[in-house]
Amino acid sequence: MKNLRGILLLLGASSLAFAAEDPRFEQGARFEALGKYENALGEYRAILASDPHNADAFYAAGSVRLKMKDYKGAIANFQLAYKFAPKMTAAYEGAATAYEKLGDKKSAALERGKLERGNNPSAKAETKPEVKSEKSAPQSDSKYSYTSAAFLKAKQAFNEKEYKTACSAAREVLLQEPGNPGAYYFAGAGRYELGELDKAEYNLKRAFDYPELGYNAHYYLSLIYKKQGKKKEELAELEAYIRASKNESAIASAKARIAELSQTETKTVESPAEVKPVETAPVEAKAEAPAPALENKPVEAPKPVKKVSGPSMEFANEAYRQGDFATALAEYQALQKKFRDENTKAYLLFQIGNVYRNRRDFRSAVAKYREAVEYYPNSEWANEAQRAWEDAVWQEKNADALPRR
Repeated sequence: MKNLRGILLLLGASSLAFAAEDPRFEQGARFEALGKYENALGEYRAILASDPHNADAFYAAGSVRLKMKDYKGAIANFQLAYKFAPKMTAAYEGAATAYEKLGDKKSAALERGKLERGNNPSAKAETKPEVKSEKSAPQSDSKYSYTSAAFLKAKQAFNEKEYKTACSAAREVLLQEPGNPGAYYFAGAGRYELGELDKAEYNLKRAFDYPELGYNAHYYLSLIYKKQGKKKEELAELEAYIRASKNESAIASAKARIAELSQTETKTVESPAEVKPVETAPVEAKAEAPAPALENKPVEAPKPVKKVSGPSMEFANEAYRQGDFATALAEYQALQKKFRDENTKAYLLFQIGNVYRNRRDFRSAVAKYREAVEYYPNSEWANEAQRAWEDAVWQEKNADALPRR
């Protein structure tokens, strides 16, 4: 029974990780991993301010309060989570766990009883949970359409290696259906093939739920991290790809790369040729990457950012990831004079807004997000800027109540 509860809790957490489209979930998870619990709660409060019935946000907040040993607060959040999402089994288990921490075994049993007595529509899964096979085909998500004219255009253009057209068509899909994982997939894969790794990474992380090819996003991400020299991230993505893929030759190639990564750094092993997982699979990176700069890893201190001559997108993004917002802002502003295409200009405005938002200069953040939305409404960053704009407005109104970062 304990193992089963653990599985249910894990499934609930995985659902949260992949289903959440709002970037504030990712930011909250980063704060939580760093032990900055009040900051994490601030992110989830911001989500709930605009979406007061968001079960994932209540569940995430409950998990954070559990770590803070605020057991009563955790119970309240978990109960709200399953109130708005009755099938969220992990929320019932979370409430039961919090009651146990308070020494209230009776209430813990009542929480689990809601599952075992069938009060929860998914209670039957308690006795025999339905677990998707690692090799089974992903189920279609009826929330999104994968047959619209714009989507089929993106898919066809990508298969014909017309990557700019594919990205443009994917933007059209996202304007019609914000969050469509298939559109993110072809936008990300297209950006990868065009060499725009940061944008590709952003899109691919939102593509896992694409039923047809979402698992390939892990493969693309592994190639991105290989180019960037991020071995731990590359290894994690290869392992995720192996769990999801059915292409035996590609799996064998991925396993060979994992074996290579496992070798000691003093032994040089020639990398095996990459095998594409499907006909839309990524092409192997041809250039060796610089020394790894681990992202979101609290155990190791970030490596200093090395400055190159002239403004650099890579340097700016790395400075932003490491929290050096002054440097990132200066670089992004300098890059505005370098790029002329609307997507890059929109991205730069979006990132400048993010810098101001992190520095709690919400008015300046709103101004930049507004520019991205109004000047480049057809860019792939317009939707993200719109969401960030709304959040920054809320944060400005509630600045005094938000935790300091």
